[in-house]
Amino acid sequence: MALEVNSLDSRLQIQFHLGVNEDGKDITKTKSYSRIKDETTHEDLYEVANSLVDLQENPVIAIRRTSLAEYVGD
Repeated sequence: MALEVNSLDSRLQIQFHLGVNEDGKDITKTKSYSRIKDETTHEDLYEVANSLVDLQENPVIAIRRTSLAEYVGD
């Protein structure tokens, strides 16, 4: 059985540090941007993410790209 892989859209996630709570644990928030085209390069997406980060008040913990794929068998 041959396996075909169809790439689906990606999602950009930016995680922010909002401070600490009364117990000393970090408070974070993640903003997600859906429907990033699969053909968008990592460099272009990172550049856009950094432009969005520049508009924020809180420091960034992580920038992530999550890509989905669909497996199709014969």
